[in-house]
Formats: sequence, structure tokens, C-alpha cells
Amino acid sequence: MQKYLSQLVLLIILLPVAGQASSFFQQRYRGWLWFESPSVTEQVAGTTRKEDKVGILPKDELTPLAAKAEIEQFAKELEELKFLMLARPTPLNVKAYRDKEQAMWKQAEMLHDSWDMANLLYPEQRDLINNPVNVHAIKARRALMQEKDSEQIITMAKQFDLVLFFAPDCRYCQLLSPVLKHFASIYGFKVEAISQDGSEHEYFTTSNAPELISKLGITEFPIVIAVSHDSKIAFELIRGYVSIAELEEYSLLAIKHLASLPEAKKVNNSIMSND
Repeated sequence: MQKYLSQLVLLIILLPVAGQASSFFQQRYRGWLWFESPSVTEQVAGTTRKEDKVGILPKDELTPLAAKAEIEQFAKELEELKFLMLARPTPLNVKAYRDKEQAMWKQAEMLHDSWDMANLLYPEQRDLINNPVNVHAIKARRALMQEKDSEQIITMAKQFDLVLFFAPDCRYCQLLSPVLKHFASIYGFKVEAISQDGSEHEYFTTSNAPELISKLGITEFPIVIAVSHDSKIAFELIRGYVSIAELEEYSLLAIKHLASLPEAKKVNNSIMSND
């Protein structure tokens, strides 16, 4: 008997939809209220608030000022009962405060339930694609973003070389060198080094250009400068002993900044094409 009743209910639900001129695939997406009638949809949209047919809108009209006054009055009463309980901790005063507090928690539970229901009824307001909340989705999104970032840096490496300014007795230079070498090998950057005193770098092809160091006003080491292959664009990428993560971060910041520079538009468009 239960089986037949379920089929009858399903038939009643589907009959109005079957009689509509547009098919399921021609309907506009509206979340949970996908196939509600226009009158109900308009009501939910706020065009009329006289009835509460779908259980979403409050039955009584409440202005913002009235709502504010109501909450402030509740908070005042709760605070007064708390002071009475603390000053005169009798069983009656404790009960009065706990009764008021219970009302507060009941209101909070209603808000929580309504918040969750709003997520169901208005899915566009809870973008789980771009803002996932579960652990697996967050990990998947992070992996996709890292892949996208890596592609941008790889493309940048096809447009820019890196120049390391160093001093042989600089401890930070010695620490940065293997990090920079590894970073360059991951993304395909060509790295050249410029020495302060003509000494050869352990990892990179080295040039002796003290006059360039002086001209650029470089007094501290290490400094990494990015230079476009046509030599029209050059900028300091980073300085000091940094990690691969920081080199990646500043490369992405550089790509983003290049988008705002008219003279770098041609180069940057090629980089951002992987976005």
C-alpha cells in the first residue's frame, strides 16, 4: 500500500511540470526552487511577503530598527539577570538567568538551521567550487592552483633570465645559491652570476662587472634580477637568503605586476596566456 501511495504522490508532483511548455533542460537554474511557480519564486525574491508558502520568509514584517531594538532589549535583560545571579546567587536567580540563556541558545540554533537551509535553497551564495570547505576538496583545489601557478612561472622562464649578484665572502650568497639552482631547474630559468671581485660562481656562468654593480647602486648581496630576453624589461625579483616557496611567490607577484605595465604588456600577455 505504501508503495502505491509513494507512486501516487510522485505522479501528483510531476503532473504540473509535464504540462509546462518548456522542458527540464529549458528551465533556468534556480537552485532548490528550480521548478517553483512564478508566484512562489516572486515571493521568495521579495516581491511579496504577505504569506510564507515555502517556509523561507518570516510571517511577520520586522524593520531593521525594530530588530535592532529587540536584540538590544534581549541582551540588556540577559545582562541584568546575570548581574542579579552573581550578586544574589539564589536558586531562583540562577534559574531566571538560565531560562533566559536557554532562550538565547534556542535562537542561535534557529539561526544555525536557517543558515544551513539557505545554503541548500540558494547554492549560488555558497560557492563550493571556488571556496570548498571539506578537506579533500580543499586539497584538490590547492593542487589545481599550484599546477596553474607552476605553468605561469614556467612560461615566465621562457621570457626572462635571472641574474644573481653575489660576493664570494657573503654567507647569504652561499646559502641562496643551491636554492636558486634548484628553483631554476624546476621551472627552466637560465641563471647567470655577476661577481663583485671577479671570482667564479660555483653553479652559474659568471661575469665580472663591478661597474654594473656600482651603476645599479648594489651594496648588499645576494640580489636576483629578472631580465627579459630582449633586455627591455628588468626588475629586482628578490634579495637575501630565501626559500623556493618565496621565489615562487615573488615570481607570481612579478607576473601579476607586469600586467599593469604598458611596456610589459606584450611579454606579460604571453605569460598570462596560461592563466
